[in-house]
Amino acid sequence: MNLNYPYSDGDLLSNPQTYRYASFQGEAFVRAWRDSRQAACAELPAPALPALNACANASANEISALLQQICLTLRVTPLADDDQARYWLPRLLKKFEVSKRLHTGYELAAPHRALPDSDFLALTPYLLLAECMIHGWRSAGAAYYLSALLKLNDTLVSQRARLDTRQAAYLAWILATEQQLIAELGP
Repeated sequence: MNLNYPYSDGDLLSNPQTYRYASFQGEAFVRAWRDSRQAACAELPAPALPALNACANASANEISALLQQICLTLRVTPLADDDQARYWLPRLLKKFEVSKRLHTGYELAAPHRALPDSDFLALTPYLLLAECMIHGWRSAGAAYYLSALLKLNDTLVSQRARLDTRQAAYLAWILATEQQLIAELGP
């Protein structure tokens, strides 16, 4: 049976994927997912993990700066050892899981609503959150990090035509790492 993997098709920022009531399709589905990812990778440059800049005063008002700081920390420090990551990753993960969108800024006070003028079309926050999910999975082994990574990557694959060269190389690195993590899970 030859299946199509439909979860990364279309503009998933304008029309987010709901993932509701997906039928079980076994190995054919996994093959279709892997084929979809490989096709996306074929359109991307060589994988490259970007250098990031530290931002000592990073806050949720500028989500890219906050996620950049968290990524930098998690590249060398376990999740359990970083208060900022332990606080923000579950909250940002929930923001993404609920709406399949990530705004460019959030209020500092809980429940951290999106700032009135922030949009959800900037791709850098999605790339950074995907990297954070990789570090979260590697550090904590919690399945929700891997699940979110798969959904973030569906969204990012749907937006690959909008990526600049550096972002495209970053996505290639994220997708290669996703494949590695899935391969480590089993046969």
